[in-house]
Amino acid sequence: MSTSKDDLSEVIKRAQQGDQRAFDVIYDRFADPLFRYIYARCGDATAAEDMLGDLWVRVVERIEGFRLPPSGGEQAFAAWLYRIAYNLVIDTFRRKESGNVPLNPYISDRDPSPDDHAIIGDERRELREAIEKLTPDQREVVLMRFIEERSNAEVAALTGRSEGAVKVMQHRALGALAKLLGGSRGRRPENYHQEE
Repeated sequence: MSTSKDDLSEVIKRAQQGDQRAFDVIYDRFADPLFRYIYARCGDATAAEDMLGDLWVRVVERIEGFRLPPSGGEQAFAAWLYRIAYNLVIDTFRRKESGNVPLNPYISDRDPSPDDHAIIGDERRELREAIEKLTPDQREVVLMRFIEERSNAEVAALTGRSEGAVKVMQHRALGALAKLLGGSRGRRPENYHQEE
């Protein structure tokens, strides 16, 4: 069942009253993008599925406390869901006593020709290692902008930052990546995309 943006506010209200069908609609709408979001940060499908399950438990437990704004309800709700997902990823890796959230080793799943495989593999590894060296906030913006291909406005809404703050963070992250990658190869992160 597909819902329009206007309908989603009503669905959220019904879910807050315990309507199971409303939860199903919310799940159908957000489960796949949230799985991709988590998977892009952990690189492990089993762990991503576990975290997604935990996320839905938290949604059911906490949805009554979500305050639906008079306008922009879908955006606010999506930001709330993504904040839960972000916190789950961070909590999971803190429990594993790891300071860095590992990235999927294959940033792009396009199959290169056999001749280019070694070069592309090295470039991906270098990029992945460089992204892991960014601050957590910079890493989050880079992943959302260039791996998930979200707009600055979407990143701002999902992270609770202003669009200007996202642009500044993106600029700083790209500058840091250029330095980490040597800057002389002419490669920029926006040339690496993941097909979904």
